Amino acid sequence: MNIDSSSVVLSDYIGKNVYIGPNCKISKNVKIMDNVFIECNTIIDEGTIIYPFVVIGTPPQDKSFKNEQSFVFIGKNNIIREFTTIHRATGLNNKTIIKDNNYIMAYSHIAHNCYVGSNTVISSYAAMAGYSFIDDYVILGGMAGIHQKVKIGKYTIVGGMAKVVKDVPPFMMVDGNPAKVVGINKEGMKRNGFNFNQINIAKKIYQLIYTKGFTISRIKEELQILKNELIENNKIDELLILNIVLDFINLGSERGLLLR
Repeated sequence: MNIDSSSVVLSDYIGKNVYIGPNCKISKNVKIMDNVFIECNTIIDEGTIIYPFVVIGTPPQDKSFKNEQSFVFIGKNNIIREFTTIHRATGLNNKTIIKDNNYIMAYSHIAHNCYVGSNTVISSYAAMAGYSFIDDYVILGGMAGIHQKVKIGKYTIVGGMAKVVKDVPPFMMVDGNPAKVVGINKEGMKRNGFNFNQINIAKKIYQLIYTKGFTISRIKEELQILKNELIENNKIDELLILNIVLDFINLGSERGLLLR
């Protein structure tokens, strides 16, 4: 075990042959198994379990990186399985961020400047290129590939081996290579407690975006009309779903929305 003197490590369990480099902060109730490598500038919050041969905090695979100070932040109660790699950000004081309660399976890769929300499942061999944004309750299937700067909305499921090159709205189901939106994540919505009316409005939103052939500007107009109708009829549950989708679309996009 080799821990740099500048790091603060309160972990209850550290295995054999673990390296923790400079300026790391690891909270109590974190378990670090054998042969884990944490290079530097990494913050790991309580309750996270890191399995053998995980590598965290190494420099990004980015030619523009000039050895500037950057960070990895990992929140609470994450499970990070064997051979996962999580890289520091590019850009002075920037962060690669993983929030809380995520299950990150073996051989996953989370690149520089990525954001992973809470309660996600990242299946084995899934890979996120730099600046990817994965929102809460997303599931990535095995060997799924997320293009750099792509955003995946809340409660979306991405099929195994899917190649996702544009943004995907919340509540959708994505599959294929190249990926297409093939429906809504109905089972995922049920598992997360959404009711019949909320699932139905998600279907309506899917049909509006994916079956009408509308442009993105027309989609926004139609969604706003639908929102006004829901407000007028006091459809609070359905409005929650629509607002999540509208908030995502209004974030803006560097890659564009996956429409076909």
